[in-house]
Amino acid sequence: MGDSDQESSSPSQFRTTQWSVVIGAQEASEEEKKRCLSVLCRNYWKPVYYYMRRRGLSHEDAMDLTQEYFAVFLEKNFVAAADRERGRFRTFVLVTVNRFLSKQFAKRERRASKLNVLLPAEEGEEQMEVPELTHGETAEDDFNRRWALSLIETALARMKEECSRGRSIKYYETFKLYVDSTAGEKPASYKEMAQALGVSEVDVTNFLHRGRHIFQRILREEICQSVTTASEVDAEIEALKEYLRR
Repeated sequence: MGDSDQESSSPSQFRTTQWSVVIGAQEASEEEKKRCLSVLCRNYWKPVYYYMRRRGLSHEDAMDLTQEYFAVFLEKNFVAAADRERGRFRTFVLVTVNRFLSKQFAKRERRASKLNVLLPAEEGEEQMEVPELTHGETAEDDFNRRWALSLIETALARMKEECSRGRSIKYYETFKLYVDSTAGEKPASYKEMAQALGVSEVDVTNFLHRGRHIFQRILREEICQSVTTASEVDAEIEALKEYLRR
């Protein structure tokens, strides 16, 4: 996640943010509401699920309530009470999750969701492990770290799709190998990466440079969906890096 080759964010990128998508879906058709929920779930369902587990819910209850939360988010018009000029969208999500859970814990029962909200099937089929928090880490810290990881996953998935044809797939494969390698104790050398990919070391250098460029552009586009001004994009990227370092 280098700092080079970053592209500036144009005003047009902020025409459809997660704020405006949610607001616009309040009186929209059922199809549009489901599209909005899909946008919300893409980057937030894992952070919300794990946050609920941190609050003491079982896997089954957390899965049920995570699904219900996103439906209620629209049904009860949560966003109507927020000032989008005063905070990041992910902060607003965390605030509304806490309010939602407080009501759930108070009445100790859940109602069935009126919307057919489907989480990714592969994630719901088995219980996900919830590791212990590190020393000094809070559930809110974990929520933000998982937001960062989900955003990276989304950006990588978009990059894979964008680079899926022709020689461009090597940009993705090289960058993904680099990302996976740097997550380990001993990052792979360019020579080792070249051998794994069946290309030259020079190719690895070139592919990785181009891959970083593509990934950074996509990541900025994703972040643009959750902020309202270009000045917030760089701040969110720095926050993302900080959460991933923890």
